[in-house]
Amino acid sequence: MSLRSLAPGLLLAAPRLGDPNFEKSVVILGRHSDDGALGWVVNGEECGVVGELLVESKLVSDVSKLPRSPAFEREARRGGPVTPSSGWMLYRRRGIDVEIPGEIAIGTNVAVSGDVDAFRAVLAGAEPRDFHLLLGYAGWGPLQLEGEVSEGAWLPCDLDEELLFGGELSELWDRAYRRSIGVAPGAFVRSGGGSA
Repeated sequence: MSLRSLAPGLLLAAPRLGDPNFEKSVVILGRHSDDGALGWVVNGEECGVVGELLVESKLVSDVSKLPRSPAFEREARRGGPVTPSSGWMLYRRRGIDVEIPGEIAIGTNVAVSGDVDAFRAVLAGAEPRDFHLLLGYAGWGPLQLEGEVSEGAWLPCDLDEELLFGGELSELWDRAYRRSIGVAPGAFVRSGGGSA
């Protein structure tokens, strides 16, 4: 059976999803096929400052040796419940002329890499200069994501590069709903009886 791929795209968690791993989350979906799906929560729980985590992982000896970039000063985020010790850089491809080791293209201008050589290259001052560090990822088995979408757990929407990289991640879920459907997610929470 062939299906319409939701990737590349975003998944917006339903307002009352009920799963603490994905509550109010925005997932960037990198792969979706008959074999399952792969994505990363962009606005997951904060896990520590990127530069400090890179020092703790011994990829760099101290914070003062990091390249000058705000990416190293922002919070890393929990990218999903699968392999939470894995690190992934989510970045814009636009303006990058070099090959990033382990790169997974997500649409035309966005990519992700979890390759340690990609992290080493960035620490040496190579591109990408601006990125989000995500720890772990989200995965779905065959037809699992389709079932969750049909049950109303996720709202699939188009990939929006500016939404991912322009603004506070703590406000991403609300902004994504407003941009995607024109109203805040609170509009879907029933507050009382209605009449028809």
